[in-house]
Amino acid sequence: MAPAEAALRSFAYALVILLAAHWFYLVQETVPEPYLDEVFHVRQAKNYVQGRWNVWDPKITTPPGLYLWSYLIALPQQAFEFGPIHTTFFRVTNLGGALLLPWVVLNILFSLAKIDDKNESSNANSVVSWSAAELVHAAVNICLFPPLFFFYGLYYTDVLSAFTVLVAYRRYLDNEHEFWIFLSGVISLLFRQTNSIWVSVFLGGLAFCRSIRKGRPDVELSNQPTFREMLQASWKHALAYDPPISEACFEDYINSGVSFAVAGAADLSTALWPLTPYFILLYTFAWFVYWNGGIVLGDKENHVVSIHLAQMLYVWPSFIFFSLPLLYPYIVNIAIPSTLLPEASRISSARSRWPRAFLAIPTLAVMTAIAHYNTLVHPFTLADNRHYTFYIFRILLRHPAIKYLAVPIYFLCAWAAIAALGGQQVKKAPSQASPQHLASSKKTTRNTDASKVQSPPLLPSGSRVSFVLVWLLATTASLVSTPLVEPRYFIVPWLIWRLNIAPIRLNDTTRAASTPSISNNSDWQSIETVKGIFYKWHDHRLWLETLWFLLIDAATGYIFLNCGFEWPQEPGKVQRFMW
Repeated sequence: MAPAEAALRSFAYALVILLAAHWFYLVQETVPEPYLDEVFHVRQAKNYVQGRWNVWDPKITTPPGLYLWSYLIALPQQAFEFGPIHTTFFRVTNLGGALLLPWVVLNILFSLAKIDDKNESSNANSVVSWSAAELVHAAVNICLFPPLFFFYGLYYTDVLSAFTVLVAYRRYLDNEHEFWIFLSGVISLLFRQTNSIWVSVFLGGLAFCRSIRKGRPDVELSNQPTFREMLQASWKHALAYDPPISEACFEDYINSGVSFAVAGAADLSTALWPLTPYFILLYTFAWFVYWNGGIVLGDKENHVVSIHLAQMLYVWPSFIFFSLPLLYPYIVNIAIPSTLLPEASRISSARSRWPRAFLAIPTLAVMTAIAHYNTLVHPFTLADNRHYTFYIFRILLRHPAIKYLAVPIYFLCAWAAIAALGGQQVKKAPSQASPQHLASSKKTTRNTDASKVQSPPLLPSGSRVSFVLVWLLATTASLVSTPLVEPRYFIVPWLIWRLNIAPIRLNDTTRAASTPSISNNSDWQSIETVKGIFYKWHDHRLWLETLWFLLIDAATGYIFLNCGFEWPQEPGKVQRFMW
């Protein structure tokens, strides 16, 4: 690691730790006693620290990972009898998890970038990649994500739950031994039940796609095969059709899913053997559900499993709200005709990949049907005016037509969020070799005439279709089983999505392909060079994202600390607004 890169990483750690510690201090000074669900969490943690392992609070629905973590940290204090343990101590143990987040986020971002350089990942095509300075900047932004940052100061499960999922993801990206991936998955299950989806379905799905792509390195699936050619190649050669998102149409998502399924069936041993640890994790969770008689541990009456497909409508405007600085170029390129936009502000893949009418209309119809038949409102949502979702649903339910008018917004938000994973197609630099649009191999399966293999004027970037399919499957499985809508439930889906966002260079697309690679240490030999990287190649959206997150964190923090109110039924007790 070059000195300048090490200095930037250290600065990122210090900045996140400073901001998290400051927020923790403000909360502790203003709200020293347990607040809301902290009452149950702190009480349960005290039972474990005091050795009462047979006591379980019936109001707690999540596994005991948070309390076990605090118990381990409390061992030295208990051994030397430093005195009673108060709420502050338990909040500090949770803050410890927050201070580890920059480490795992940075490692994931650099692992993704390195894999991208080698063009080996399920979501890699390394024509355009983030610079190291941008990766460090993105890591800071991710740690400032408002629904996550807010809980740095409270004793909730969300921070450590997200951290353990990211640790498992990092181990997968680094190709660590299956045992360590399995162990990380088991630890993650101790913090939240839905983590089972992310450490088994999501990572297992990525492992399946990777095993298919690496199965036949001696043959190639052509760039734009017909459906029949794709099926033949998938069955005869176990190949999968997996185009970059920036080049994919709606049909490509269907074709890719079918292609991977057929390729897996054609070579079961290659496809399934790497999935062993993920199957064991999924079986472990299934056994727990059977033993427990349900997903949640306590309060089963108010947390009944249900099919709530509307969750997959709400997740998209949530992403747009928090990540507007990242997604606004895609929205602008759709809302405004390209002829009215400056050339430097056009994303070449945006309008050309906009869903066509014969596909958009059925999708909107399905979304409308979900809004009509499956809009579930949990009693807790409208009974507790301390949460922001209370006010959102008050608006949605104000008039019967509002939930239908929101459907086009869901559709546009979903398109923008997925398009951002693909980045943009950028102008080809004269010195670059023509890219090969490969599904997973190196020898063509059909003949093409010379006119069809000329160097394309644009190069793809960002994730591939298979990553979107796996991520969508995991997100759906983790959300649709709960009728309660909370921003906290969107934290892990957002983190995985945000970690895989592709860069764009609206100010100079011709320079995008020459962005410094993180593997090129010569880019990091001096601070002067780092300054050049920040100003010459830095994606401007990162600065906007930093400002946006700081504004939201400051606003929600101020409201929580200074805008308390009282309920008539609980006089003298301060109620506070929170996520």
